[in-house]
Amino acid sequence: MIGIRADANSIIATGHMMRCLTIAREIVRQGESVTFFMADDESDKLLTRFSGEDDFGRVVLGSDYRDMEGELELLEKELKARNIKVLLVDSYSVTVGYFGRLSKICKVAYIDDLAKEAYPVDLLINYSGYSKNMGYEKLYDSSKTENEHKTRLLLGLKYAPLREQFYRSSINVQGNSYRENTDWGKQSVDIMLATGGGDMCSMITNVLDKAEAEGLVFCKNKSGNDNISYTESYGNVTWHVVVGDFVENPKEIESYGEKYGNVILHKSVKDMAHLMRNCDIAVLAAGTMLTECAACGLPAIFYQVADNQKYNVEYFGNLEGMIFAGAVHTGSMDKKAATDRIFENLKRLIANKSVIKTMGESLLEITDGRGAVRIAGALMDEI
Repeated sequence: MIGIRADANSIIATGHMMRCLTIAREIVRQGESVTFFMADDESDKLLTRFSGEDDFGRVVLGSDYRDMEGELELLEKELKARNIKVLLVDSYSVTVGYFGRLSKICKVAYIDDLAKEAYPVDLLINYSGYSKNMGYEKLYDSSKTENEHKTRLLLGLKYAPLREQFYRSSINVQGNSYRENTDWGKQSVDIMLATGGGDMCSMITNVLDKAEAEGLVFCKNKSGNDNISYTESYGNVTWHVVVGDFVENPKEIESYGEKYGNVILHKSVKDMAHLMRNCDIAVLAAGTMLTECAACGLPAIFYQVADNQKYNVEYFGNLEGMIFAGAVHTGSMDKKAATDRIFENLKRLIANKSVIKTMGESLLEITDGRGAVRIAGALMDEI
């Protein structure tokens, strides 16, 4: 039995749980059962929602997800009772002491992206593109678990645990798996606007406000049909707006879809890969979605919403297929400047679609999206 310790809620959003769920499904495919350990009922409800018919064990610890050492006594009992051989932990609230006690009971793996200190774990996973430049080899050179096991490092985008839809998709007749809509001669441009589970900086409405000012959204006429026209600067565009589960102003976002004929809202998206493969450009926050865009060959203009994204920003900002517009969490002036850069780049790319195609093709060298398969295999090896 393999255990997974992860949470999801309105504060930390759903990213930790979603990637662990992807790994869990691969573990089951490889022949082992999985039990999730969570702090509270909110995490349990979200796991139920996202896991669907998957048959995972689950334990609600009744703890504070920010104080993981406070749950140790109960978690230790549950790990022993359920005969957990390996525990995968995904949280920013871990401590050296937390891992020290758990490693006396079972093998422990940790998904990290900060490299703050060496933890006594058997497997350390950082699937970012910049992970090999963060000094993990030196940091973990002499680190061992309580059982004197040396930490095994799984580093790089080859371990990015993207959902199955990103790596098990069918290949179209041109042998091109990254783009389902390959009509580069079409006059319209499809733009995906997304922020992930939440939208802490209200960038969806900010971008749509700017699109409105720039003439990039078109009202429906009295008959209810879309009044599609062309602007001198941009031509004809369609906005595909992904409304995450934790956006604070869903009604305001919905009003754009009601008012404008070329603003299409997407809620509770089941197949994000399909949506990405049918868009030409993405505008989004730095995070896991950038890796998903790379797997789909979707060029992105992105912005930073948190300090801990700085390494992600540096890596993806240097790729040919990605454009960094700036930070939006550091003040209103920076937010305005980043928004202006988003639209400057949109205008440039829409005017020259061959550049969009070249950018997308360059991203396909970044990752194959099969990280969950590799992580699951590594966890199975520790049993």
